[in-house]
Amino acid sequence: MRLTLFVYFFGFGVFLPYFSPFLIAQGFNPQEVGFLLAAVMLSKVIGPPLLGWWVDHHNRLIPALRVMTLVAIALFSLIFVLKLAHAPFLFWAVLLGLFGLAWQPLLAQLDVLTLRLVAGRAQVYSSLRAWGSIGFIVSSVGLGWAINGMAPAQQSEWIPGLLLAALVGLLALLMRLQEPQAPAISPTMVTDNPQVFWRQLCRPDMLGFLVMQFLVNVAHGVYYAFFSVYLSEQGYSTGVIGLLWALGVVAEIVLFFVLSKFLLRFSLSGLLAVAIGLMALRWALIGTLIDSLGWLLFAQILHAASFGLTHAVGIAVIHQQFTGRLQSRGQSIFSGFSYGGGAATGLMLAGWLWSNVGATQSFLMMSFVSLAAGLMLLTCHRLVSQAHAVETDDRIEQVV
Repeated sequence: MRLTLFVYFFGFGVFLPYFSPFLIAQGFNPQEVGFLLAAVMLSKVIGPPLLGWWVDHHNRLIPALRVMTLVAIALFSLIFVLKLAHAPFLFWAVLLGLFGLAWQPLLAQLDVLTLRLVAGRAQVYSSLRAWGSIGFIVSSVGLGWAINGMAPAQQSEWIPGLLLAALVGLLALLMRLQEPQAPAISPTMVTDNPQVFWRQLCRPDMLGFLVMQFLVNVAHGVYYAFFSVYLSEQGYSTGVIGLLWALGVVAEIVLFFVLSKFLLRFSLSGLLAVAIGLMALRWALIGTLIDSLGWLLFAQILHAASFGLTHAVGIAVIHQQFTGRLQSRGQSIFSGFSYGGGAATGLMLAGWLWSNVGATQSFLMMSFVSLAAGLMLLTCHRLVSQAHAVETDDRIEQVV
């Protein structure tokens, strides 16, 4: 399972830092790149809940993972056809949207697979899940150094080629795994009352919390879409770009090792307020001090706060507010609306901002979005403060 997680995140470490430069090299403008990346992320709103429902209904996890990985391989292979044919924007948008529907749900089900294999032992899960972070770091750094100095045409072969290789490797590893035993369902878990779910979801403080997390993810849009492009335009090599991306992931890993100590000493609402403030500072630093490697290093360390801490608090709150059989549905809403919808909106906004106001103003605008998220915290601070400090390391869906 270590190698399976390593290979999946190896592919993600290729996609996140380098796919936007790849799209720029295909002749798309920044606004089109924002829409294309949003097409992949928007599928997170519907893809994971649908696959999760199918797995729960049929209780066949491994076949679902194999089929979805195979579909992802088939769809992503068509990228090379579109590239050679110089296909128009619409063809790319449709293909990447369909690819996202197959690729995005894999992570949540890989987490389910890992948790079933370790039978709920959080410490074992954490050690396994760390291999995913290692895979991301290896690919983001390794590919950066490998393509450093290459012509754009050569880079355009390496980037999709390595991602496709990672998908093929994932399928090969999944073919060797056997279906794990599903956990027994207790009587309390069978209870399913839609009225209770909707009543909990539609509380004003819960809606405020979801909107706040939505804005947190919108604020990451310019970073995910154009951070690599921005660095490249300022003369940073692809090797340095890969190292900067990896630093953010390393900082996040360190956070999760020390997070339990902070949870015992500070309220979740206080931690979340600090995280949002540091997120606003991070975008301001990147937008205005891009020429200073020292400040960039510090800004990347703040990824632990802007993504890692906000995500950990979000998981803890939803885990406490939606219990029993409602928990899976609550986490799906949280992931789909706040992370899928927020990220897709942020990416589309990033494309428009980058094309119309420029790099510095785009990142500063994300600082204002961060501050708006901080204002939304006022609508739900009691809900967040009252959430129990649950262990979050075995519920993290994404470590980037």
